[in-house]
Amino acid sequence: MNKGNDVLPEQYGAAWIYTRYQISLARKLDYTEPIQLCTWIAPSRSPVRVPIFVTIRQHDQLAAQGQMESCLFSLTRQRPLRPQAVELPENLAEELPNTIPAFSPLEASAEGMEERYTRTVRVTDLDKSRHMTNLRYIEMFQDAYDSAFWEAFAPTQMELRFLSQCREGETLSVKSRPEEGKLTLAALHADGSLASAASFGR
Repeated sequence: MNKGNDVLPEQYGAAWIYTRYQISLARKLDYTEPIQLCTWIAPSRSPVRVPIFVTIRQHDQLAAQGQMESCLFSLTRQRPLRPQAVELPENLAEELPNTIPAFSPLEASAEGMEERYTRTVRVTDLDKSRHMTNLRYIEMFQDAYDSAFWEAFAPTQMELRFLSQCREGETLSVKSRPEEGKLTLAALHADGSLASAASFGR
């Protein structure tokens, strides 16, 4: 549709940002065989939030599924925009049958969590909006533990919620609370406000 972050900043002064997403793994992939990816925009009652659903199949079996919630963001005014602002085609939303679970309520604070480490946002972390790109949050939360932990824990579900933007040069405090079969994490700004919350489960 020519409405991705490769063209929106220059043409409309806007970019897509994610507000939350989640993924649920059903089975391991065979990396020697092709996969079938299906993605669609779902109906939304919000004038600015755009829900996107995803399924990944291999050999006609479900391998993973999830959803993302995104919105358009004005790079000049630093606020959300309606999809009409970038002339997104109408009637894109589809109501397709699926078993993708609804978003879970995630942490509203880091109370009771233990600090794991601090992380400074660098230039290579930034996206077109000049904020830390969403994939860096996953790496940031994974770095709270070593590889031996993740191999033993072996999560099959992940959910992230983005609460406020992280900017170049600021230092974030990464905290966690492990529970049976679940790991809850949070990233905090220097003033103690929550930047992002995450949950990994199995």
